[in-house]
Amino acid sequence: MMNKYNYYVDYNHASDASTILWTHEDIRIEDCKPYIDFIRCDEDGEEYQFLYSDENDFTFKINNFGAVKGNEEDEYIVCYTADFLIESTDSKVNFFKALEFSNNEVEVVLGFMDRNDEILEDCFEESSNSITKLIEQP
Repeated sequence: MMNKYNYYVDYNHASDASTILWTHEDIRIEDCKPYIDFIRCDEDGEEYQFLYSDENDFTFKINNFGAVKGNEEDEYIVCYTADFLIESTDSKVNFFKALEFSNNEVEVVLGFMDRNDEILEDCFEESSNSITKLIEQP
C-alpha cells in the first residue's frame, strides 16, 4: 500500500528564509514565478537524499511568496510557505530514512519561471539556504 504524506514548510520570516543573488540581466525577479526545484535532506552527516519536482517526486503549492530586497545589490530574501504531497514509494525509501536521521530537517531549493512558465536557467546564485522542518500535516 502506498502512503501519501502531507507536509508543510515555513520560510515566511526573513530570519528563517534563504538569501539569493539575482543574476538574470533581462528579467526582474518580480516578474517571475517561483517553483520548488528540489528538497535536500541530510542522510548521514556526509551524504544527502533528494526529491525533485521535475521527476514528479512530490507536488507542491507555494503560498505567500515574497522576494524582499536584501542589503546588497540584487540580493533578495525569499520568504514563503509551501505545502507538499509526497507519496511513499520504493524509490523514496532512502529519503524517508534521511528524514528520520535529520529529525525532519530539510533544505528546500527554489527555481524560477518566466511569465510563459519557461524555466529560467542560471537566474540566481544561492547566498544562503536555510534549513527548516518538514512538518507533517494530518
